[in-house]
Amino acid sequence: MITIFFALSQEISCLKPKVNIIKKTRHANALVYQSEFCGFPLTLVQTGMGKNAPEVIKYLSKHLRVQLMVSSGFAGSVKQTVEIGDLVIGKHVLYSSQKTFGRDIKIESTLTCDRPFVDLAIKQSSTANIKTHCGDILTVNNIIAQSSTKKQIGDATLAIAIDMESYTIAEQANMMGIPFIVIRSISDGVNEDVEVNENMVTNHGNVNVSATMLHLLKKPHKIPNLNRLRKQTKHAKSSLSAFFPDFITQVYNTLLT
Repeated sequence: MITIFFALSQEISCLKPKVNIIKKTRHANALVYQSEFCGFPLTLVQTGMGKNAPEVIKYLSKHLRVQLMVSSGFAGSVKQTVEIGDLVIGKHVLYSSQKTFGRDIKIESTLTCDRPFVDLAIKQSSTANIKTHCGDILTVNNIIAQSSTKKQIGDATLAIAIDMESYTIAEQANMMGIPFIVIRSISDGVNEDVEVNENMVTNHGNVNVSATMLHLLKKPHKIPNLNRLRKQTKHAKSSLSAFFPDFITQVYNTLLT
């Protein structure tokens, strides 16, 4: 079975309307949707932001036959050529626990994505005519809000994009001997600041309406930036929505039969 992990409700909505949900369960902070897609079993997981995945992965491994783990959702670009709505497919997942980033960035660990699935994802993105980049994804512990910091990460590492979840999922998959890949879409470019903080998202990965409204009441001049991000996440979601249906079918037809 393919299991696809998303942090946020906005991300999982790229696939959720396209599947037949058989069972919905909650484990720790995660929502688990055991589903069917074109006759194939598929599990979608909404983990919330950051390091919530290990508990739910252990739970899934006890109850389901997981054959492939996919870390998906949105990512931030750290390269000029990687633009809003582009698909990024991971070759490796890098991890840094640094809270602040300068010219020197310590990469503490690196895990390799499963090559046959990476190759299939690249091939499928070409068929779907989606602009795609294949490279390293850097997982960090905090939202990288400043454009200057994203540029520093891009200059100091081989990463093409950043997220907050992929390494944790990759680490669990690696320990269990389960193939793993990263397939994400860019929601914020390297040249722009991100007007979002962790308080604006609940532990389950939903929008924290009261915190968001309070933020905007205090900083009304940030409203245009949040509207811009909303449009960009919609574009990023469209890329994932266009990619996944045929990719899921191809995985089952060629690699998981």
